[in-house]
Amino acid sequence: MKKVARKITTSFKDLAGKVKTSFKPLYLIPLVLVLGLFAVFVIVFVGGNGDDDAQRAGDPTLGFGEGDPSQLPGSRRPPPKQAPRVRTGLLNEARAEGVLAVAQARGTIVSPARVRIRISAAPKQTVRVNWQLGCYKDRKARIGRGEYRARTPDVREVRVPVSGAETCIATAGAHLSRSDRSGRIKVAVIAG
Repeated sequence: MKKVARKITTSFKDLAGKVKTSFKPLYLIPLVLVLGLFAVFVIVFVGGNGDDDAQRAGDPTLGFGEGDPSQLPGSRRPPPKQAPRVRTGLLNEARAEGVLAVAQARGTIVSPARVRIRISAAPKQTVRVNWQLGCYKDRKARIGRGEYRARTPDVREVRVPVSGAETCIATAGAHLSRSDRSGRIKVAVIAG
């Protein structure tokens, strides 16, 4: 170690034109180590990409409790219901009531072969239906979406955008079209 320090001081003397300086390069090594450790500390604990918070909150743009009021300290609101996950059968069903009521059903289908949307309304009327299927196969995604109008009650099959998909996230929304009076609407997503 002393030989290395001697070589460094002699090289500094050569650079300075044989002028002796009070600068000791041996002090430079601990200083660089301390600054390096400080930089690592700042990056790890202060900076970073925030993946842990994004996974907990669901949205990387939101801070603690912003997207979900049940996450705030002292909140009495229960956490939101998790989306269901099925292979076959009724995935999810949603109901709404009122003037121009809107209902939305969603969930995850494992190995989907067929997906259907069932809607009903009271009083019977034409409703507008929006749907979206995000399917994944071999780490690749494909999204299918569409919109249609139908007279209730109605059941329609929705084309799965990827044959042999591992999972699909399905969302179907429907809303009443008559604004002259209150009504009820029900939408369901059926797998298989």
